[in-house]
Order: sequence, then structure tokens, then C-alpha cells
Amino acid sequence: MATTQITAADDRVAAAQCGRIDNLVVKVAELCNLNCSYCFIYNHEDKSYLGRPKFMDEPVFEHLLNRVREYCEKRAPQRMSLTFHGGEPTLLGPARLAAYIRRAREVVGPFLSGVCMQSNGTLLDDEWVRVIKEQQIPVGVSLDGPPEVHDVHRLDHAGRGSHAATLRGLRLLQEAGLRPGVLSVITPGGDGAAAYRYFRSLGLTSIDFLFPDVSRDNKPRRYGLFGATPVADFIIPVFDAWFEEDDPDVHVRVLWGLLSSLMGGTHLSDAFGNPLMSYLIIETDGSIHALDALRACDEGIADSGLNVATHGFDELENGLPLAHRVIHLGVPLCETCRQCPESAVCGGGYLPHRYARANGFDNPSAWCADILKLISHLRSRTGLQPRTPMEPTPVA
Repeated sequence: MATTQITAADDRVAAAQCGRIDNLVVKVAELCNLNCSYCFIYNHEDKSYLGRPKFMDEPVFEHLLNRVREYCEKRAPQRMSLTFHGGEPTLLGPARLAAYIRRAREVVGPFLSGVCMQSNGTLLDDEWVRVIKEQQIPVGVSLDGPPEVHDVHRLDHAGRGSHAATLRGLRLLQEAGLRPGVLSVITPGGDGAAAYRYFRSLGLTSIDFLFPDVSRDNKPRRYGLFGATPVADFIIPVFDAWFEEDDPDVHVRVLWGLLSSLMGGTHLSDAFGNPLMSYLIIETDGSIHALDALRACDEGIADSGLNVATHGFDELENGLPLAHRVIHLGVPLCETCRQCPESAVCGGGYLPHRYARANGFDNPSAWCADILKLISHLRSRTGLQPRTPMEPTPVA
């Protein structure tokens, strides 16, 4: 997934600027064979996964494809991509996923810009690799670092670490001539430079580090013991190692996006910059949701109340308000962020991290201190100076 996100950056930026959908995250499996402690689906505030089917069946997928074509035909030459996700999408099985992809290409046709998959990598085998190559599916693998880091949080349901199985799957992809990207959740209190060096020792060139998903309500409970800026203290050494390596073929997406913004460009994701969202989540039952990480905030907050069986993507305004708002209107920054000299770069941070039950999204990020420390470090290393504060996106 990380690789696809980098190569499709221009399409996403264009979509975000005019409030249109260019990607669906398709939850083909509600189940996962791992039980990662930080997972926003299974181990946070929202437990709605318990009421959904284990897998997306053919009729739901067919409805989804028809909705994609319907939406894009109205906006030709608009195209849309599909990201197969979960849970763990490989639980669906390689034959069934291949059949879904063939059907997507048949139904959506020229309006399908691509397909990709995000996986924990543990179930990949020779048959999966054959299908991935045959169907030309870019794959992102979730890997947090060497065993002593990865196996702290990414455990199976028996409490066993998953690093060895993930590494085996990653190696199978590489041995087949593929170039998987890696998605890594930052480990507060961990050694970022060591994680970066480990990824490079594996020959990885497409790397993304994710801030742990929290709301302002639950961050103290989850990470309050790790100091004032544990994410910055992890990612700053990553930047230093990457910056000093100075290899243009190595993309660390979160840092690449921040540097782009510091130079007056755009971010490569919705983690910063407060953009309009350009994607929706489709669950196994066909229900339409806003960005997935909102599940870290509150029960049901991401649900639009709509379903692909009965609603198209132009009908978001007829559902619960948040999904429509993040796609078409935007969410304004709080007063503190509007007055911040780094607002044009940060944009308040990732939307879920701004949430509190008391006042919604009218807050700085739960990781605000970390973000400011990171940006300050990037400025000191690059000599780039602050710009005038501004509201990053139009809002209602």
C-alpha cells in the first residue's frame, strides 16, 4: 500500500483539492490472524466489527463495483483505485481475491486506475506470490522493525510474535522480483534509527512510519508513560539517518511529505495538511465509512449510515454527516492551530488525533508537541524557514 500511495500522489492531491473520491479501501475480511495491541479496529473504542460478516461476499462486491463505475462515469475521465484491506485480506484466499480483481477490471473497465493490497505478510506463500504477480498487485507489508520491536505489539491470538512469519512473506515477495513497501507504526520509546537501518538492511526503499492512532481522550492512558514527545524522539533519528544517506531512491513517506510542505508543496497523505479526504472505507457488509482510524476515537463515529447496496457515493449528504464533511467540506482547524506559525505545514495533524468527546475535532493533535518538535528539527537540518500561518483547506 505504501508503494501505491507514493506513485499515486498526484492523483490524490487533485482529488483532495476538488472533493472527489479516487480510492476505496475495501475490507474483504473482517477477521485478522493477528491481535496487534494498537489496532484501531479490534483494540480501541469501536467494536462494530463484531456485528459484520467475516468476509465480503460476491453480491456486496458486485454492488461496490457498480457504484464505482456509476460514480466515475459521471465524472469521466475520473478513475478510482481499490485497496484490498481488512482485517487481513489474505484470509480471503488467493483464488477468491484474484477472481474479485478480474471482476473489478471487467465491470469498472477504464475507470479502474489500479488495485493494491495491505497485508501483515504472515500468510503469504508461493501461491499468493503467483497471484500477486499475475494480477499485478502492489503490496504493502506491515512491519514495525526487528523482532525485539515488531514482536512487542504485533502478536497472534496466542500471544506469539509475528516477526518471523512477516519476514518470510516479505522475502517471498522480494525473491519474486517484487518491491513491497513497508508500513511501520512508530513505537514510542523505541529506537527509530535502528528501525530505519533494519528496513534498509532488508533492501526496502519504500517506507512509511505511522503515528500511533489515538484520540486526545485515550492518548494519556496508552502512551502517557513515554515522556513528552515520544513519537518525535523516535522519528527524528529516522530523519537524520535517511537525510544523511541521501539516496533519492529511498522514500520515507511521512518525512518526504513534510519536506514537500516545508518547500511550499503538498503532502503525500492525509496525515498532515488538513486536506479533504479522497477515499472511503467499504466494510464487508457493504456499509460506507469515513477514514478507518476514526475507530480509535469513538463507537460508530466513521459510519455514514449508507450501504453500496442502496446508495451511491454521490449520496453521502443523505447519511450521517461526518463522511460527507471529510470528503466535500473539510474540518476547520481549532483556534490554537490557526494561530500557530506551523499550521501551513502541519494542518493540525491527522484528523482522528484531533478528536475529544467533549468538543469533537476542535483541538490540536494529541501529538502536537511531537509534530512541532519534528518540524523544528527538519527546519534546523534543511534551513527552510516558516511561512505565514494559513488555513490549509477551504472549510464550510
